[in-house]
Amino acid sequence: MGLDHAMWVRADEACQAPLFQKSVCVDDPTGATIDICGLGFFELYINGKKVSDELFVPSCSDYGYRDLTRAYYPIHDTVRHIVYYKTYDLSAYLRRGDNTVEILLGNGWYRQTERCGEGPLSFGIPCLVFSMKIDGKEIVSDESLSWTDSHITFNNIYFGERQDHTRKIGMAKAAIRAKAPDGALARDTAPADKVIRTLTPKRIRTENGVTLYDAGENISGYVTFRGGEFGEEISLRFAECLSEDGSLNTKTGGNPQQESYICDGSDRVYHPHFCYHGFRYFEIGANTRDVTVAVVHSDIALTASFSSDNRVLNFLFDATVRSLYSNMHGGVISDCPHRERLGYTGDGQLTADVALMIMDAESFYEKWMLDIALSQDLTTGHVQHTAPFMGGGGGPGGWGGAVVIVPYMLWRHSGKREILERYYPNMCLWVRYMESRSEGGLVVREEEKGWCLGDWCTVGRVELPPEFVNTYFLAKNLERMAEIAEVIGRESELWREKARRLKDALTENFYDGETHHYCGGVQGADAFAADLGLADRRMLDALARRYEELGRFDTGIFGTDILIRILFENGYADTALTLLTSEKQYSFGEQLLCGETTLREHWDDKNASLNHHMFGACTAYLFRYLLGIHTEEGVLRVDPVPYTMPLSVKGELRTRFATVRVERDEKTWRSEIVCDKLT
Repeated sequence: MGLDHAMWVRADEACQAPLFQKSVCVDDPTGATIDICGLGFFELYINGKKVSDELFVPSCSDYGYRDLTRAYYPIHDTVRHIVYYKTYDLSAYLRRGDNTVEILLGNGWYRQTERCGEGPLSFGIPCLVFSMKIDGKEIVSDESLSWTDSHITFNNIYFGERQDHTRKIGMAKAAIRAKAPDGALARDTAPADKVIRTLTPKRIRTENGVTLYDAGENISGYVTFRGGEFGEEISLRFAECLSEDGSLNTKTGGNPQQESYICDGSDRVYHPHFCYHGFRYFEIGANTRDVTVAVVHSDIALTASFSSDNRVLNFLFDATVRSLYSNMHGGVISDCPHRERLGYTGDGQLTADVALMIMDAESFYEKWMLDIALSQDLTTGHVQHTAPFMGGGGGPGGWGGAVVIVPYMLWRHSGKREILERYYPNMCLWVRYMESRSEGGLVVREEEKGWCLGDWCTVGRVELPPEFVNTYFLAKNLERMAEIAEVIGRESELWREKARRLKDALTENFYDGETHHYCGGVQGADAFAADLGLADRRMLDALARRYEELGRFDTGIFGTDILIRILFENGYADTALTLLTSEKQYSFGEQLLCGETTLREHWDDKNASLNHHMFGACTAYLFRYLLGIHTEEGVLRVDPVPYTMPLSVKGELRTRFATVRVERDEKTWRSEIVCDKLT
């Protein structure tokens, strides 16, 4: 039996959040379990008590077939589908005798009809399936379930939620048989979202019956409160920042993030069930009390600490952690927690290294890597720009290269060679796609009508040719694939030879022998070249001199990461630290001075998102080079790079071998290997 033999059921299409109900008689609750999937999101209650503290389950996926002809750009519909289910122990919730089982459904990602900027995203009407094992018997979902409307009159993952607690609920109706989603059922093993911590917001002012609050930091989550008279409507609005006049500035978040509650006059705690927001500031009706901010993200432990006597480095670490957490939901690493909320492969591959380094995030990224593989076009090898596929723009190298980079980083941090074996065919397929988009040895195009980005979010317009950046990514990932091939016992020389030919093409097309620069040396171009072994000491000296004099960044999301790594790796740690600690315009220090608590999407556009994690990729090098903690090739070693800048740093990192503590300044350093837990 099990879920494969249970019936998928639904309510009327017009119902925004149906509440399903079933009565169950139990002799002995010991060992009772349930396998359950409610799409888009579900909450399970036994005798009025919520089962589990998990939120927004099951994990997001590509649930089934959609008509993608109106998508951001047309794709071959070879996306494979999967639907996750949860398993819960019901022993502590059931009692002997009669019990009431209730399941509340929300739209989630399954019926997302409000924001279609990247194309149609809805999969259908929310539906439910479950199998309970109680007293040695199985109880499955079928048409014997009843359902009613709930107090939730609207819910959307982007736009928020509306609740009416004075609503008169009509007669119960019989569940309707639903078509099962196309996706194969799989157990949800990704860490679920939870309320991780709570904040007490600071009241800024009350005007015209509305109070403005500051949560103190930019987060993902929601607000809880008590109050409101019977029939009174309490509304909330959210934003990352304030305008010059002190009002909410909603431009950086894109979509209106709002909620409304018609109160019933009771002492209940009001909160949304099926949405979260990305915000720091919010407005709420003044007739409220016990206003609290719930910080919500995937339940992933932080396994590192870092501090120094430089405020910008401390900000960089803290803001990277906060930005990553804000974008970890439902087994997907999104770009931002408000405007798009999509698993952009470019953003996600960039910070996979640092996230896996400083967090217990292995199962999270294993789930997301499966999303990447399932969304790969089996006809062409194209890797979508978002995973699960939700539309969106990007490029073939920095975005599509995630199919190589994410498994590679998972292997480096976990040591699991089976991850490389599993996704090696996907990597080979991607290489074939990149070669099919090449002319004269360079990657020159993407999907028809799609974007073909190279780098992104530079200061000013992107000056680096996309052909240069995309060919760099193909060559770099071919070198990684050669390493991967050796680990899993495959032929590696083919990949190295392909990489050599690409590097020759880059030199032929973009190197100027008179100036000794690639692409004129703009926006970190020579760092890209150096990362492929194409730079001699003269070029490296010029690169370091350029950025020492500039004293801040002009690079994009990929160039920033590569530049800092190349400087640290080649003896220019002081230049890397000059950039990382700068407080000039277009620096992390500028963001600190502006009061940010997360990382901006752009160096130079304050109306863009203030909570993107992609520029935090270079935070990994605080640990790998500044503290010197290395775990490459199955060996743990501590070998910090030298520097002369007056700076004291200390940190702790839990690796798969042991936990390492390092403390140093510009003259001396000491390390300690401690137990296998952070203390």
